Amino acid sequence: MKKLLTKKSSKHEIIIAIVFFVFFLVLALVYLFPLFWALNNSLKTYPEYVENNFAITKSWLFENYYRVFAGDFHYKNFYYENMLFNSLWMLFVQVFVNVASSALLAYAVARFRFPGKSILYAVVIFANTIPIIGSGPAAYKLMDSLNMINNPFTIWLSWAAGFDFAFIVLYGYFKGISPSYSESAYIDGAGELKVFFKIILPQVMPCIAAICITQAISVWNNYGTVMVYLRDYPNLAYGLYLFETDKNYIKNSMPIYFAASIISSVPIIILYASTQKLLLTNMTAGGLKG
Repeated sequence: MKKLLTKKSSKHEIIIAIVFFVFFLVLALVYLFPLFWALNNSLKTYPEYVENNFAITKSWLFENYYRVFAGDFHYKNFYYENMLFNSLWMLFVQVFVNVASSALLAYAVARFRFPGKSILYAVVIFANTIPIIGSGPAAYKLMDSLNMINNPFTIWLSWAAGFDFAFIVLYGYFKGISPSYSESAYIDGAGELKVFFKIILPQVMPCIAAICITQAISVWNNYGTVMVYLRDYPNLAYGLYLFETDKNYIKNSMPIYFAASIISSVPIIILYASTQKLLLTNMTAGGLKG
Protein backbone atom coordinates (compact mmCIF):
# COMPACT_ATOMS: atom_id res chain seq x y z
CA MET A 1 0.00 0.00 0.00
CA LYS A 2 2.83 2.41 0.91
CA LYS A 3 4.63 1.60 -2.35
CA LEU A 4 1.58 2.64 -4.35
CA LEU A 5 1.16 5.94 -2.53
CA THR A 6 3.70 8.76 -2.36
CA LYS A 7 3.57 12.35 -1.18
CA LYS A 8 2.88 13.42 -4.75
CA SER A 9 -0.07 11.03 -5.18
CA SER A 10 -3.28 12.78 -6.15
CA LYS A 11 -6.56 12.33 -4.33
CA HIS A 12 -7.86 10.29 -7.25
CA GLU A 13 -4.86 7.91 -7.11
CA ILE A 14 -5.30 7.45 -3.36
CA ILE A 15 -8.96 6.49 -3.78
CA ILE A 16 -8.09 3.99 -6.52
CA ALA A 17 -5.36 2.46 -4.36
CA ILE A 18 -7.74 2.09 -1.40
CA VAL A 19 -10.42 0.49 -3.61
CA PHE A 20 -7.92 -2.02 -4.99
CA PHE A 21 -6.61 -2.78 -1.50
CA VAL A 22 -10.09 -3.43 -0.11
CA PHE A 23 -11.05 -5.52 -3.14
CA PHE A 24 -8.02 -7.81 -2.91
CA LEU A 25 -8.34 -8.02 0.88
CA VAL A 26 -11.92 -9.27 0.52
CA LEU A 27 -10.83 -11.66 -2.24
CA ALA A 28 -8.06 -13.05 -0.01
CA LEU A 29 -10.50 -13.58 2.87
CA VAL A 30 -12.92 -15.40 0.56
CA TYR A 31 -10.17 -17.77 -0.55
CA LEU A 32 -8.87 -18.31 2.98
CA PHE A 33 -12.28 -18.93 4.54
CA PRO A 34 -12.57 -22.63 3.46
CA LEU A 35 -9.13 -23.32 4.93
CA PHE A 36 -9.99 -21.74 8.29
CA TRP A 37 -13.41 -23.42 8.25
CA ALA A 38 -11.77 -26.85 7.75
CA LEU A 39 -9.17 -26.08 10.44
CA ASN A 40 -11.89 -25.08 12.89
CA ASN A 41 -13.93 -28.24 12.24
CA SER A 42 -10.85 -30.45 12.51
CA LEU A 43 -10.59 -29.49 16.18
CA LYS A 44 -14.18 -30.40 17.10
CA THR A 45 -15.86 -33.51 18.40
CA TYR A 46 -18.34 -35.13 16.05
CA PRO A 47 -21.45 -34.04 18.06
CA GLU A 48 -20.09 -30.49 18.14
CA TYR A 49 -19.59 -30.59 14.35
CA VAL A 50 -23.15 -31.87 13.79
CA GLU A 51 -24.63 -29.23 16.08
CA ASN A 52 -23.10 -26.29 14.16
CA ASN A 53 -20.20 -26.66 11.79
CA PHE A 54 -19.82 -22.87 11.45
CA ALA A 55 -19.44 -22.17 15.16
CA ILE A 56 -16.00 -21.64 16.70
CA THR A 57 -14.82 -24.84 18.31
CA LYS A 58 -14.98 -25.22 22.08
CA SER A 59 -13.16 -28.53 22.27
CA TRP A 60 -9.83 -27.68 20.57
CA LEU A 61 -9.35 -31.39 20.09
CA PHE A 62 -5.79 -31.58 18.68
CA GLU A 63 -6.02 -35.32 19.30
CA ASN A 64 -7.81 -35.57 15.93
CA TYR A 65 -4.48 -34.95 14.18
CA TYR A 66 -2.88 -37.77 16.11
CA ARG A 67 -5.80 -40.05 15.25
CA VAL A 68 -5.13 -39.48 11.52
CA PHE A 69 -1.78 -41.24 11.90
CA ALA A 70 -3.03 -43.67 14.56
CA GLY A 71 -5.22 -45.48 12.03
CA ASP A 72 -8.58 -43.73 12.26
CA PHE A 73 -8.11 -42.32 8.78
CA HIS A 74 -8.13 -45.29 6.43
CA TYR A 75 -9.97 -46.86 3.54
CA LYS A 76 -10.06 -50.65 3.61
CA ASN A 77 -6.38 -51.65 3.94
CA PHE A 78 -4.94 -48.24 3.05
CA TYR A 79 -3.85 -45.94 5.87
CA TYR A 80 -2.63 -42.37 5.84
CA GLU A 81 1.03 -43.42 5.76
CA ASN A 82 0.42 -45.58 2.68
CA MET A 83 -1.37 -42.77 0.89
CA LEU A 84 1.35 -40.28 1.83
CA PHE A 85 4.05 -42.58 0.46
CA ASN A 86 2.10 -43.00 -2.80
CA SER A 87 1.68 -39.23 -3.10
CA LEU A 88 5.42 -38.67 -2.63
CA TRP A 89 6.68 -41.23 -5.14
CA MET A 90 4.09 -40.21 -7.71
CA LEU A 91 5.04 -36.57 -7.28
CA PHE A 92 8.79 -37.05 -7.69
CA VAL A 93 8.60 -39.61 -10.49
CA GLN A 94 5.90 -37.84 -12.51
CA VAL A 95 7.47 -34.39 -12.26
CA PHE A 96 10.96 -35.65 -13.07
CA VAL A 97 9.90 -37.82 -16.00
CA ASN A 98 7.58 -35.21 -17.49
CA VAL A 99 9.96 -32.25 -17.18
CA ALA A 100 12.97 -34.28 -18.38
CA SER A 101 11.16 -35.52 -21.48
CA SER A 102 9.77 -32.04 -22.21
CA ALA A 103 13.21 -30.45 -21.86
CA LEU A 104 14.89 -32.95 -24.20
CA LEU A 105 12.20 -32.67 -26.86
CA ALA A 106 11.95 -28.88 -26.61
CA TYR A 107 15.71 -28.54 -27.01
CA ALA A 108 15.75 -30.77 -30.09
CA VAL A 109 12.86 -28.94 -31.76
CA ALA A 110 14.15 -25.48 -30.86
CA ARG A 111 17.82 -25.90 -31.78
CA PHE A 112 17.94 -28.33 -34.69
CA ARG A 113 16.58 -28.28 -38.22
CA PHE A 114 14.81 -31.36 -39.57
CA PRO A 115 11.95 -32.10 -42.01
CA GLY A 116 8.50 -31.54 -40.54
CA LYS A 117 9.72 -29.37 -37.66
CA SER A 118 7.12 -26.64 -38.24
CA ILE A 119 4.33 -29.19 -38.63
CA LEU A 120 5.35 -30.93 -35.41
CA TYR A 121 5.32 -27.67 -33.46
CA ALA A 122 1.92 -26.75 -34.92
CA VAL A 123 0.51 -30.14 -33.86
CA VAL A 124 1.84 -29.63 -30.33
CA ILE A 125 0.20 -26.19 -30.09
CA PHE A 126 -3.07 -27.62 -31.43
CA ALA A 127 -3.02 -30.55 -28.99
CA ASN A 128 -2.45 -28.22 -26.02
CA THR A 129 -5.17 -25.75 -26.94
CA ILE A 130 -7.93 -28.00 -28.26
CA PRO A 131 -9.09 -30.62 -25.69
CA ILE A 132 -9.57 -34.00 -27.33
CA ILE A 133 -12.16 -35.55 -24.98
CA GLY A 134 -12.68 -38.70 -27.00
CA SER A 135 -9.08 -39.87 -26.66
CA GLY A 136 -9.65 -41.06 -23.08
CA PRO A 137 -11.06 -44.54 -23.84
CA ALA A 138 -8.44 -45.16 -26.52
CA ALA A 139 -5.64 -44.13 -24.15
CA TYR A 140 -7.00 -46.41 -21.43
CA LYS A 141 -7.25 -49.33 -23.85
CA LEU A 142 -3.67 -48.78 -25.01
CA MET A 143 -2.33 -48.59 -21.46
CA ASP A 144 -4.27 -51.70 -20.49
CA SER A 145 -2.78 -53.58 -23.45
CA LEU A 146 0.71 -52.50 -22.34
CA ASN A 147 0.08 -53.65 -18.75
CA MET A 148 0.31 -50.11 -17.38
CA ILE A 149 -2.96 -50.10 -15.39
CA ASN A 150 -2.34 -50.51 -11.64
CA ASN A 151 1.34 -51.08 -12.40
CA PRO A 152 3.63 -48.49 -10.75
CA PHE A 153 6.65 -49.93 -12.58
CA THR A 154 5.32 -49.05 -16.05
CA ILE A 155 2.85 -46.21 -15.42
CA TRP A 156 5.71 -43.70 -15.52
CA LEU A 157 5.94 -44.22 -19.29
CA SER A 158 2.59 -42.46 -19.68
CA TRP A 159 3.96 -39.47 -17.75
CA ALA A 160 6.78 -38.98 -20.25
CA ALA A 161 4.42 -37.03 -22.47
CA GLY A 162 7.02 -34.54 -23.60
CA PHE A 163 4.75 -32.52 -25.87
CA ASP A 164 2.77 -30.67 -23.21
CA PHE A 165 2.62 -27.15 -21.78
CA ALA A 166 6.11 -27.55 -20.28
CA PHE A 167 7.39 -28.24 -23.80
CA ILE A 168 5.91 -24.96 -25.07
CA VAL A 169 7.47 -22.91 -22.26
CA LEU A 170 10.88 -24.56 -22.56
CA TYR A 171 10.80 -24.26 -26.35
CA GLY A 172 10.54 -20.49 -25.99
CA TYR A 173 13.42 -20.39 -23.52
CA PHE A 174 15.69 -22.53 -25.70
CA LYS A 175 14.89 -20.36 -28.71
CA GLY A 176 15.86 -17.27 -26.72
CA ILE A 177 19.35 -18.52 -25.84
CA SER A 178 22.04 -17.20 -28.15
CA PRO A 179 23.64 -19.86 -30.41
CA SER A 180 27.02 -18.32 -29.60
CA TYR A 181 27.17 -20.49 -26.47
CA SER A 182 26.83 -23.71 -28.44
CA GLU A 183 29.20 -22.58 -31.19
CA SER A 184 31.91 -21.75 -28.65
CA ALA A 185 31.49 -25.15 -27.02
CA TYR A 186 31.65 -26.94 -30.38
CA ILE A 187 34.95 -25.19 -31.16
CA ASP A 188 36.35 -26.48 -27.86
CA GLY A 189 35.37 -30.03 -28.85
CA ALA A 190 32.17 -30.46 -26.83
CA GLY A 191 29.53 -32.89 -28.09
CA GLU A 192 25.77 -32.38 -28.23
CA LEU A 193 25.08 -33.92 -24.82
CA LYS A 194 27.80 -31.89 -23.13
CA VAL A 195 26.51 -28.69 -24.74
CA PHE A 196 23.00 -29.45 -23.52
CA PHE A 197 23.85 -30.45 -19.94
CA LYS A 198 26.80 -28.12 -19.29
CA ILE A 199 25.98 -25.03 -21.36
CA ILE A 200 22.27 -24.75 -22.18
CA LEU A 201 20.50 -26.49 -19.28
CA PRO A 202 21.99 -24.32 -16.49
CA GLN A 203 20.62 -21.22 -18.25
CA VAL A 204 17.04 -22.51 -18.18
CA MET A 205 17.14 -23.90 -14.63
CA PRO A 206 14.99 -21.04 -13.22
CA CYS A 207 12.31 -21.90 -15.79
CA ILE A 208 12.59 -25.63 -15.08
CA ALA A 209 12.35 -25.00 -11.34
CA ALA A 210 9.16 -22.96 -11.81
CA ILE A 211 7.65 -25.68 -14.01
CA CYS A 212 8.54 -28.35 -11.45
CA ILE A 213 6.86 -26.37 -8.67
CA THR A 214 3.63 -25.78 -10.59
CA GLN A 215 3.51 -29.41 -11.72
CA ALA A 216 4.19 -30.62 -8.16
CA ILE A 217 1.17 -28.67 -6.90
CA SER A 218 -0.98 -30.15 -9.67
CA VAL A 219 0.22 -33.73 -9.11
CA TRP A 220 -0.24 -33.50 -5.33
CA ASN A 221 -3.89 -32.48 -5.74
CA ASN A 222 -4.66 -34.85 -8.61
CA TYR A 223 -6.91 -37.81 -7.83
CA GLY A 224 -8.44 -38.33 -11.29
CA THR A 225 -5.39 -40.03 -12.77
CA VAL A 226 -5.04 -42.30 -9.75
CA MET A 227 -8.74 -43.11 -9.81
CA VAL A 228 -8.51 -44.33 -13.40
CA TYR A 229 -5.04 -45.82 -13.74
CA LEU A 230 -3.75 -46.58 -10.20
CA ARG A 231 -6.80 -47.54 -8.17
CA ASP A 232 -4.82 -49.99 -6.03
CA TYR A 233 -2.29 -47.30 -5.10
CA PRO A 234 -4.37 -44.38 -3.73
CA ASN A 235 -2.54 -41.15 -3.04
CA LEU A 236 -3.69 -38.59 -0.46
CA ALA A 237 -6.00 -36.77 -2.86
CA TYR A 238 -7.73 -40.00 -3.93
CA GLY A 239 -7.69 -41.30 -0.35
CA LEU A 240 -9.53 -38.20 0.87
CA TYR A 241 -12.05 -38.68 -1.94
CA LEU A 242 -12.62 -42.34 -1.00
CA PHE A 243 -12.86 -41.56 2.71
CA GLU A 244 -15.36 -38.77 2.10
CA THR A 245 -17.58 -40.77 -0.25
CA ASP A 246 -17.68 -43.98 1.80
CA LYS A 247 -20.47 -43.48 4.34
CA ASN A 248 -19.28 -46.42 6.44
CA TYR A 249 -16.21 -44.43 7.40
CA ILE A 250 -17.26 -40.81 7.16
CA LYS A 251 -20.53 -40.82 9.13
CA ASN A 252 -18.80 -40.40 12.51
CA SER A 253 -15.46 -39.11 11.31
CA MET A 254 -15.87 -35.67 9.76
CA PRO A 255 -13.38 -33.98 12.17
CA ILE A 256 -10.85 -36.71 11.27
CA TYR A 257 -11.49 -36.04 7.59
CA PHE A 258 -10.86 -32.31 8.04
CA ALA A 259 -7.72 -32.99 10.08
CA ALA A 260 -6.37 -35.24 7.30
CA SER A 261 -7.20 -32.55 4.73
CA ILE A 262 -5.31 -29.89 6.68
CA ILE A 263 -2.26 -32.13 7.12
CA SER A 264 -2.29 -32.99 3.42
CA SER A 265 -2.38 -29.32 2.42
CA VAL A 266 0.58 -28.29 4.61
CA PRO A 267 3.41 -29.56 2.31
CA ILE A 268 2.03 -27.82 -0.75
CA ILE A 269 1.38 -24.58 1.17
CA ILE A 270 4.99 -24.60 2.41
CA LEU A 271 6.25 -25.34 -1.10
CA TYR A 272 4.35 -22.44 -2.63
CA ALA A 273 5.15 -20.01 0.19
CA SER A 274 8.88 -20.74 -0.05
CA THR A 275 9.01 -20.48 -3.85
CA GLN A 276 6.48 -17.77 -4.68
CA LYS A 277 9.22 -15.25 -5.50
CA LEU A 278 10.61 -17.64 -8.10
CA LEU A 279 7.17 -18.16 -9.61
CA LEU A 280 6.27 -14.49 -9.72
CA THR A 281 9.64 -13.10 -10.79
CA ASN A 282 10.21 -12.34 -14.45
CA MET A 283 12.84 -14.93 -15.22
CA THR A 284 15.34 -14.25 -17.96
CA ALA A 285 18.07 -16.44 -19.38
CA GLY A 286 21.24 -14.86 -20.65
CA GLY A 287 24.85 -14.17 -19.98
CA LEU A 288 26.49 -12.71 -23.07
CA LYS A 289 28.42 -9.55 -22.45
CA GLY A 290 30.08 -7.05 -24.74
